Formats: sequence, structure tokens, C-alpha cells
Amino acid sequence: MQLLRWWHRHQARWLTCEADRIRNGLLQDLFAVRRQLELQAGENGLGTVEHLYADLDALGNRLSSPYVQESLPLAIQHALGDWPPALVLKLDLPTDWPDEPAEHISLLLLGLNHLRHALMAEASLPQSIHVCLVEQAEAKQLTLDLTYGDKVPPGLLTLWESEDWLYPVATFEVLSQGQVSYRYGSNTLEWIFDW
Repeated sequence: MQLLRWWHRHQARWLTCEADRIRNGLLQDLFAVRRQLELQAGENGLGTVEHLYADLDALGNRLSSPYVQESLPLAIQHALGDWPPALVLKLDLPTDWPDEPAEHISLLLLGLNHLRHALMAEASLPQSIHVCLVEQAEAKQLTLDLTYGDKVPPGLLTLWESEDWLYPVATFEVLSQGQVSYRYGSNTLEWIFDW
């Protein structure tokens, strides 16, 4: 029951945040475009319109990956595009992948997003992240191998105990009938999603 409450709370916060972005960003921009067009009949408001388009595109991507209905590898690749450019990402994503339920893709992307936030909260970023997606005989697996120059930040080693990580993991495990695990060494950390 606590898991369902967390899920509802998480979704409600997320939707509220997105609604605020629409009201305080996109609608304000749209109002400005309207006023510009009224005041400057015949002049080009292309820059403002392009900004509005980019914001709407970003909002759509935040609400749902454009590839959630198409391909898990493409959805993962697209989601990783939002990760900091300073991160060195090595992707081993297959070009062919069987159809995956959209809800599984969404849950995996939720996990990636939570990992991104956890990484960004740390003082040091990993030197490299290897992302690997494989299909095995009876299961599928997504792994993220993080390598640090010195040692894994302590905050990531205790992430497993955090509500902000524990509940997304439990949601993935319950709803996808999968399992999330991790292993670590002195300067490496590996997250494994099996389903």
C-alpha cells in the first residue's frame, strides 16, 4: 500500500510540475507572441515561435518519450541525451529489439531519470558510464556500469536505502515482474535491471 501511495504522490508531483511549466512558461510565451503579432503586424516573430515550439517539444518529451511506442533502445538513447554532456557514455544498444510494453519502457526510463538525478547530486561525476541492453533466452537486462577515477561517492552507495530510489525500484519490480540489483567495487558501480 505504501508503494501505491508513493506512486500516486510521485505522479501527482510530476503532473503538477508539468502543469506549472505550461502555465508559467508556455502560456506566458504564447501570450507574448500574440501581443507581438498584434502590435507588430507584418513583422516576423519567428524567434519567439521557434522558442515556443522547442518548449512544447521538450514538454512532450518529458511527458513521454517519443520512442516509447517504437523501441526500447531508441527510448534509452533518447533519454540519455538529457544526461550531462560531461559524462562519457558508451552505449551497447541493439538495433533490433522485440516489442516491449510501453509501461515497461516508461518504468525503465523512470529508473534512468532517478539515476541521473542521483549522479547530478554528487560532487564528482563518473569518468565513464557503459550502458548495455541485452536479450537473453528467457529474460532481458539493462546494465549501467559506472567507473570513477578515485572511488564511488558514498551517496551512491547508500542510494539503495533512499526512498527516492527504493520506491522507483520497487515499482519497477512489482509492475514489470523484474528485479533491480547493484554491485560495487572501490571505483565501480553497476546497476542491473532484469525483467
